[in-house]
Amino acid sequence: MISFIVYRMEKVINTDVLIIGSGAAGLRAAIEAKKEGVDVLIASKSPMGFASCSICSGGGFTAPLGSLTREKYFKMTVTAGEYINDQSLVEILVDESTSRLLELEKFGIKIEIDDVSWPGRCFIPGDFPLVGFNLVNRLAKYAKRMGVKTLDNLMITSLLGDEVVYGALGIDAKKRPICLNAKAVVLASGGAGQVYERNDNPVQITGDGYLMAFEFGLPLIDMEFIQYFPTGSIEEGYPKFMLALPLEIVQSGALQNIHGEELAKKYGLDPKQIYSTQRDSWARAMAKEIFRGSGEAGAVLLDMTRLSIDLQELFKNDPFCKSFKRFPISEKPLHVTPVAHTFLGGVKIDKLCQTPVPGLFATGEVTGGIHGANRVGGNALTECIVFGARAGHNAAQYAQSHKINNIDEWDIKVNLIKIKELKHQKPSVAGIPKKIKSMLQILMWNKAGIIKSDKSLIDAKEGLKRIEEENLTKIYGSKPREIWNAIEAKNLCTVSKLVITSALERKESRGSHYRTDYENKDKNWIKHISLRKKKNYIEVTTNPVNITKLFP
Repeated sequence: MISFIVYRMEKVINTDVLIIGSGAAGLRAAIEAKKEGVDVLIASKSPMGFASCSICSGGGFTAPLGSLTREKYFKMTVTAGEYINDQSLVEILVDESTSRLLELEKFGIKIEIDDVSWPGRCFIPGDFPLVGFNLVNRLAKYAKRMGVKTLDNLMITSLLGDEVVYGALGIDAKKRPICLNAKAVVLASGGAGQVYERNDNPVQITGDGYLMAFEFGLPLIDMEFIQYFPTGSIEEGYPKFMLALPLEIVQSGALQNIHGEELAKKYGLDPKQIYSTQRDSWARAMAKEIFRGSGEAGAVLLDMTRLSIDLQELFKNDPFCKSFKRFPISEKPLHVTPVAHTFLGGVKIDKLCQTPVPGLFATGEVTGGIHGANRVGGNALTECIVFGARAGHNAAQYAQSHKINNIDEWDIKVNLIKIKELKHQKPSVAGIPKKIKSMLQILMWNKAGIIKSDKSLIDAKEGLKRIEEENLTKIYGSKPREIWNAIEAKNLCTVSKLVITSALERKESRGSHYRTDYENKDKNWIKHISLRKKKNYIEVTTNPVNITKLFP
């Protein structure tokens, strides 16, 4: 039973299963855990679901439905991932996706099949951006009806425990530290898209889960692989978000450089695969054009001025493009650019969604291993539903066989110091959290973004060191939102360091990881790069990829 007690002036909340994060993965985990009859508490950084990429999604899934067989789905996922996938996890994705997606109907979420866009594509009917909201909202309502408890507007800052994870520490919207004591914890806190200046993630997606896992000593894998959505809007005066163009527009050759060269023809790309299996190739091609000076205002051109009225109308009426209805597309091109979309690496998990530390499970974008070096479109939400359910079920089973741990007073004090230090800093311009975030995002986009090299990554490393020495040492927060921003800025700096370290280590180009000094794939690099925190440094090791069926 969830209870509230006072522990040395701090609130302590006891529960069986604690879930950190309220996106699709966290909510699906909560529902499955509650089915087992245990007490479940979701800690959410925002009102339920609003600090998640799920709520911004287009509501698309991929699964072996329609014309896509299980064998083809497995092969498509692994080959798109450039054989960096943990194939035992891909097998689970393939085997359980159909039943898990069809099961959504009992939560009030209907799925339709659309094999025209790409094989196995399923979607939630409705217009963007409401489909993502409907997915999260209906899962949240179902979870609450089951009796899942929630704590909104609580930022979790650290995991608690030593050899076993027994809870987490957070700070609420009133600056109050809150301790959550649990038999099992599910980390479902999402990715870190806000590392980059150009991204399509909510502002709260700042790598909190990566930071917590890393600080606890857990291994993080594949942190060099960040997927970029090929077509993001950066047109002045219009919304900044991913722009999923109708395939007819892409096939028409409207995506061009400033010289009028069609990108599909120039790079031998398949327009039909821009949002399914070739996201990495399209994003790389667009970034190359911008990098070489064949772009404009840091973007390539979506030029529909010479296309038919019918295609122009199709663009204006498409759910993803309606916000541009008043843009004069018959008179001038639209500026589009790749944007950071999904982190493909993260916390290492096994088939039960267990991490190497007992008591801690993980699911969703915070984990690594499923997608490899490049993700098939639609597989993110499918992963959330399949592995969210798995994490919730196994966390509940673990909780049923374990007693709640005693709170370690010293553990809480050590972690509280990190928060209290921020309150005591004197305000200075150099320590403004939002300024630090912005500096970091620009640095990472320019030096450690889509196009990288040894030189640019070393520049990023040195630039990050300057930010840490000149800004992070002066970071402060007095108001609740300032404290959150300060913690997020620190988290983003650590995640950036992990991304740079991993990208420097992988001396090849594969999937979403592209280096101008190592432009080709290397068969000797079919392995995971693993990062783990040691006292004063990041330990870097490589581990073999788990290959079960499909060999390179």
